[in-house]
Amino acid sequence: MTESAPKRIVVFAAHGDDLEFTCGGTIAKFTDRGHQVALVVATDNDKGSFELTANELRAAAAMRANVPALLRVAAPALSIAALGTVIIWLVLGGSPPAGAKRASRLSKSALGATIAIWLVSVLGPVLVFATNLGEADEIGEFFGLYGGAVVGTLGVAAVSGGLSALIAIGLAAAWQDHRPLVRTLAHLQALGWIFVALVPGTIVGVAMEAAYNIPLSITPGRTVADLVYLTPAILVAGYLARFGFVAALLGRWMAVREPRELTALRRLDGAQTLGGMFASSWPRFLAVGLGTMAVVTTLSLSEIPVTARLQPPGAGSLAAAVLNALHYQRPDTVMFASLVLIGAAIAAAVIAVLAWAFVRRAWRGTTLAALAAACLLGVTGCDASDRESHQPLQTRFTFGSPGISLGQFDYPRALAVDAPNQFVYIVDKTARVQRFGFDGRPQLQWRMPQRENGKPTGISVAPDGRVFVADTHYQRVIAYDNQGNELMRFGRYGEGPGEFIYPTDVAFGPDGRLYVSEYGGSNDRIQVFTAQGEYLFGFGSYGSEVGQFSRPQAMVFSSDRSELYIADACNHRIVVVDPEGKPLRVLGGYGRGPGQFAYPYGLMGLDDGSLLVCEYGNNRVQRLSRAGECLGLFGRPGTGDGELHAPWAVDGDANRVFVLDSRNNRVQVIRTPS
Repeated sequence: MTESAPKRIVVFAAHGDDLEFTCGGTIAKFTDRGHQVALVVATDNDKGSFELTANELRAAAAMRANVPALLRVAAPALSIAALGTVIIWLVLGGSPPAGAKRASRLSKSALGATIAIWLVSVLGPVLVFATNLGEADEIGEFFGLYGGAVVGTLGVAAVSGGLSALIAIGLAAAWQDHRPLVRTLAHLQALGWIFVALVPGTIVGVAMEAAYNIPLSITPGRTVADLVYLTPAILVAGYLARFGFVAALLGRWMAVREPRELTALRRLDGAQTLGGMFASSWPRFLAVGLGTMAVVTTLSLSEIPVTARLQPPGAGSLAAAVLNALHYQRPDTVMFASLVLIGAAIAAAVIAVLAWAFVRRAWRGTTLAALAAACLLGVTGCDASDRESHQPLQTRFTFGSPGISLGQFDYPRALAVDAPNQFVYIVDKTARVQRFGFDGRPQLQWRMPQRENGKPTGISVAPDGRVFVADTHYQRVIAYDNQGNELMRFGRYGEGPGEFIYPTDVAFGPDGRLYVSEYGGSNDRIQVFTAQGEYLFGFGSYGSEVGQFSRPQAMVFSSDRSELYIADACNHRIVVVDPEGKPLRVLGGYGRGPGQFAYPYGLMGLDDGSLLVCEYGNNRVQRLSRAGECLGLFGRPGTGDGELHAPWAVDGDANRVFVLDSRNNRVQVIRTPS
């Protein structure tokens, strides 16, 4: 899935030496050309030529390249960012004006143009979204699944905005200090913020990861990095790095725009302390602080590259939810999440305006600090509490590591076990099929015929040892022998019988039949073929009713082949049907508790008739009875031993279970529950 930062609409209207602009519905005005140029360059970060470099960086980072290698890939972008930083700083200028020029009133033509564009580009799409919302039960499902992500996203964004406001005020105060050393340090900080804003977001994420993921033990099994890297604090640090330029630019604007007469009077009065500056210029300080808080909070809500890189295991993100829903072709989730993000952004701007209006009339002290402190209360260790509420897997051993060599993985997404021959087959995002022994030692690998459009998400081993790969993005199924030699293929793009959009898995039913699951368009269904790939019949369609599916991701037959269990991933349930496709029962539903699911991606049947379910969204493996009763929960979010990060698949035999710990690029082996 391609990551790209959401585009932001900025409208400019020039009037002589003045520049009016609207960003996200907020109208503002700058009255000197230095800040006009700075504004244009700053709002253009992560666009244009940087996208090519960012794609290369994402690929290198996915391979877990070391920092020097990433820096070599990023050298062109870093050079351009350095040059841009110098140009911006020179344009900003360093000397305060002799007197502040008062901004003229906003012209009627500029006001009318900005309102018209805002109505078309913001209000119109929001109203269309709102009128196409689903039913009440769909809204309830969204908040049941993403309620924690909503709270977490808002909390992290608010803290980032509050801390950025303090940075803006601190820099403004430093630039008004009479000591050259203090002003020089402020210059260096601002240059750093601007430079980081101009480099691709992937570099920021990699740098933050390298800085905080350090092995300094303080307690057994935990590190100093756990205090930051495995909590929402790492996202706050990433957003501050990403959007600190807003604090630098607005703080600089305040310092430069203050009249020299006011600065001189404060020095004569000996009021050069921070308190003295507040006493004499508190309206400016507060305006800059609240403006910075609103802008950074809004930007943080929809940040993608840093969030994707640094999001802690088990922590939700609305931006990631939107991207996943787009990938899964689920418009309802996109609309709900987008409306929440838009509402939060509008709320941030309204709160800033109301707080500014209230404070101007009633108060002049430490309101901004109080707001930032209140925001800090919003980010707690919710991820940590979730980690402590679940027991880790009782792992016997692990194998695999990040990389592209034999025995290494780049985000593995499918696993299957050949128990008689003691082989484990794994497919990752390099479109490689790797074969391992039951001891975890790599044996051989082969590549899929094509991989430019996407990579497989399903692999299965037939009773006769053939390896079937659901070549998802090429609308086909390919069968291999255990040495990687192709034996047969069937399927093509389409919605008719024997055609696929996105096939996901293959299961093996009575009489050698092949059951193929798929999703996309209206093709959320199961098709049944002969052992030679000839179409027999199909069942299911897109939806949430009985007999319908929403991304059927994995399937497994009961040991007697009388029942087929289907992981109905985006409906967050397990559907049980007979070999002819007749619905028998539905297990579970969306949620985080026992017997509930969040994106069940993998299934394994046990000899006693119970079922293991690998939950991508809940970072765990759950054991169910045939009736759907929870018999055990295994694993918790994390990167340590026995912890899981976005697991995709589970399979094994009577003695051992292999859990595909995808985001941790490894396989964990546990004893088969009994």
